Amino acid sequence: MSPDIAFGLVAFTSLLAIYNPLSAVPVFVALTADEAPGERRQTAVVAVVASVVVLLAFAVGGRVILAFFGITTEAFQIAGGIIFFGVGSDMLQAKRTRLKTTKKEEEEASLREHIGVIPLGLPTLTGPGSIVTVIALLGQASNGLQTGLVYLSIVAVGAVTLPLLLLAPSLMAALGRTGLNVLVRLMGLLVMVIGVQFVIDGTGGVLEDWGLRSL
Repeated sequence: MSPDIAFGLVAFTSLLAIYNPLSAVPVFVALTADEAPGERRQTAVVAVVASVVVLLAFAVGGRVILAFFGITTEAFQIAGGIIFFGVGSDMLQAKRTRLKTTKKEEEEASLREHIGVIPLGLPTLTGPGSIVTVIALLGQASNGLQTGLVYLSIVAVGAVTLPLLLLAPSLMAALGRTGLNVLVRLMGLLVMVIGVQFVIDGTGGVLEDWGLRSL
């Protein structure tokens, strides 16, 4: 397998794991319970489009943000790994991470008209963890193709998420809360492993910069 293909697979799986569309299913069902099927479909589309657009925006401006604040890619990788580990730990316990929506935010959202953007698109789908992941992946990209694969991964994750939201009521009926929790726990383990790898890669880069990697 070529390095570019391997990087693309890592980018997609990392982003899909932290994006965790399965955790959005019960939130989506709860917030759209009073909507007609057509309105529910529209809300799902708006949520996915909003989340993808925000991630693409941070992908475009990610390097500028790092340069402006003088943040190294390695620092972002280590920070991202720590966030990944915390989110994965919550998922492994079937707990809703506070990087996503809180119960109070969901209750406030039920009073708003445009719930597709907030809180479904942001921060239920695209939260701080997803943004950190995108910027960290772009920092790891070593050529134009790998950079393009990060952008493609963002769109691909959105493409995977949309049908899950459209089928959310059916998924809840078929799997129930317990079934979804089992899947979320499996995703949580993957997120924790990816987080550890991010920390290892970031730490390795720091040691190399300091000339200590060979010690």
